Formats: sequence, structure tokens, C-alpha cells
Amino acid sequence: MIFDFVAAIGVLILLGSVVLVAKYFSKRLTPEGSRKIIHVTMGCAALSFPFIFEHRLTIVILGIFAIAFLLFLRIHKGLRSGVGTTLLGIQRKSLGDIYFVISIVIVFLLHQSAFEYIIPIAILTFADSIAALVGISYGRYNMAQHAQEAMKSREGSVMFFIIAFICALVPLQLMTEVGRAEVLAISFLIGILAAIIEAVSRHGNDNLLLPLLTYSFVRENTGLAIDTLLINFGIMLFFVLLVLLVYKLTNITRLSVAYSLLSMYIILILGGVFWILPPLALFLTFGIFPLMKNEEKKMVQSYKVIECNCIVGVICLYVSVFFPEYRDILYISFSLSFAVHLAINTYSRLFNFENRSVGVSILWGTVKSFVFIALPALAITRMNWVAFLLYFIFMLLSMPPAVYLNKKYDYKNVGDVTFNANKIMVGALMVGFTIIFVLISTGTKIVPVGW
Repeated sequence: MIFDFVAAIGVLILLGSVVLVAKYFSKRLTPEGSRKIIHVTMGCAALSFPFIFEHRLTIVILGIFAIAFLLFLRIHKGLRSGVGTTLLGIQRKSLGDIYFVISIVIVFLLHQSAFEYIIPIAILTFADSIAALVGISYGRYNMAQHAQEAMKSREGSVMFFIIAFICALVPLQLMTEVGRAEVLAISFLIGILAAIIEAVSRHGNDNLLLPLLTYSFVRENTGLAIDTLLINFGIMLFFVLLVLLVYKLTNITRLSVAYSLLSMYIILILGGVFWILPPLALFLTFGIFPLMKNEEKKMVQSYKVIECNCIVGVICLYVSVFFPEYRDILYISFSLSFAVHLAINTYSRLFNFENRSVGVSILWGTVKSFVFIALPALAITRMNWVAFLLYFIFMLLSMPPAVYLNKKYDYKNVGDVTFNANKIMVGALMVGFTIIFVLISTGTKIVPVGW
């Protein structure tokens, strides 16, 4: 414990020292360059944690002190305009430094083998920094197509994939007994996953999402056989084809394509084939029946549309991972969240772009959602008639709020306020549905097949 204490003091001294050094050379560096020097230095220090710290509580306490230091730099005017400019001198809003510390603490607490910690932290440290510098210096092709999307260069994303691939390949090869073919397949998939996460991130949240999702992927995939990994890769290629088809027919952006692939792959890895069916049905059908017209295609949708439609369902999936005894019920809530979004989206499209009446739009949206999501959920889970009736009632309950939101907000100028209102509304419905469903299903066995 004494050694842990001494090492923690050393890390805090290193953090303060690297901030001072970056400030000293700040006149020769860009604000982004100063941040990356601190980022890489502290990342390299963090990579040593599994080898120098014995107690996990030490990292928690160290993280609290580090976050307190970073917050103090933000709120103290003198420090903010002084040494704080090395972290806060960039134009964009970012909590990346705070997320950086939080992700290190969480991954350290969760990891069971050193490589499970080293891979996500190495990707966070090296891939993020090198890709950012390459994108700034050599980026020519911007993938963002919407004002809500951060500028991301194709060149930077390619470099991110390459570095992430190497950061996964080396630890897996040197620190595990995984076969060479499996190592190559896992490293390739991690590179793709990491590059997609970085491409769709904003405000520094890649410093949180990147290590957590990469860690989850490493934990779930390192024990898989090569044939399973290749099947997963084949499924991803199939997803790519479907997403590109939807991209051509609808008004989503290139980064929306990346976010869709990321969401599908996370759901596939954590849930399985049956869990991918509701979001896939929503994604494939939201822009057809009726097919989008030119007027609607001009209203380009950012990746936040994908996030808005997926976030509640993904939360249900994550909860099911920690509470497997409720996995069947949470799957039904999961599918219902996508059914509600499909009904709302169809209503909004018909009402705003097809000039249909409120009644016709509600009927069309409900029937479409019933056919493509509700009926498959019924077949998969074999839920009884009481459960299915409750499912259908909650689908209908979503329509009055949808009508209200369409009157309050302009669907043709969708922004964060609209997205947040939809997420809160659907989230509240899912919480209510899940609680009621748990209560009425006590003693009733509802078992999804194929789990």
C-alpha cells in the first residue's frame, strides 16, 4: 500500500509537471499540440498502472484527485488563463481531459488481464493523438455533412484505424495465447470499431466511449474461434451493404452511416442476432413506405438521428447484461423502443411531407411499426396475449406525445431540443412499460428462443 501511495504521488506530480512544460513551450505549439503532449504523456503513464499499482482503490482515489485538479483549472480564473490554456485553449467545447481520467479509472477497475487494460488505453493514447495531428496537417476530405457534426477527415480516420490495429495486435500477440489468425481478425475488427467511434464523437466524448467500448469488445471477442470472428466480420460487411443502400435512398449523412454501423455492431456483440432485428427493421424501413421524396431528402439528417433512435434500446440491452434474470423482459422493452420510434418517425414524415391528416398518419405509423417490429417480437419471445396487449397499448400511448411534439417543434428543422424531447419521452415510456411488465409477468414464463 505504501508503494501505491508513493506511485500515486508521482503520477500527480507528473500531471502537474507536464502541464507546466506544455505551458512553457506553448508559444511554439498550437493549442491542439499542447493538449496532445499532455494526452500522450499521461496516457503513457497510465499504461504502466497494471504493473505498478496493486490496489484498485488507489486508482479511484488518484482519479478523484486528478479530476479535482482539472476542474480547479477550469474554475480558477488565474489558472484558467495561465497554465490552463494548455488544456482549455482550443476553440471547441470539450470535456476530453475529464473523460480521459474517468475512462482510465473505469477500465482499470473492470480489467481482469493486463492486455484488456492496455489495448483500450493504448488506442486512446496513441491512435487518437496521431490521427488528430494527421487530420489537421494532411486532412483534405471532410466526412461531416451537417452543422451538428464535427469535422472529421478521411485521412485522419484511416490513420486512426492503422494505429488502433497495431495497438491491439501487439498486446494480443505478446501477452495472450490467442492464435495468430484470431489475433489478426480481432485486431482488424478493433481497428474498424475504434475508427468508427472516433469518427462520430464530439466534444471529447471519444475519450470516454473509445476505451469503454473497445474494452467491451476485447472482453467479448478474445475467446472466440476464428470461424466465429469471420462470421461476425461477414455480418458487418452485410450491414455495410444495407447501410449504403439506405444512405442512397434517404437523407442520412456519411457520419450517420458510421454511427449506424457502430450501433449495430455493439448490439450484435452484446445481444446477438435476435437483438439486432428491431433496430435493423427500423433502419431499413424508416425511409420507405412511403419512399422519401426530394423535398424530404434535402433535410439532411445528422448522426444524432441514429443516436436518438437507438439510445433507449441500447440502455435496455446494457441493463440486460448486468441483470440477466430480466433479459427476456428487457428484450421486449428493447424492441418496443424501436417500434415506438418507427411509429413516431412514420407519423412525422407523413404529416409533414406527405400532407396526410393526423389520423391517417397515426394509423399508418402504428400499422407499419406493428408489422415490421411488433409481430417479429411476438414470434421471437412467444409472449402471451396479456404481454402483447400491453406492448401494443404502449405503442399507441406514444402517439399523442408525438402529435404534441410535432406541433411544438418544427420537424423540418430538427435540432438537439427535438432529439432530447423524443429521447425523454421514449425513455419514460420504456421505464413505465418495464415496471408494469415485471409486475404483471410475475409467475408467467416468457422465454425468448435462441438466447
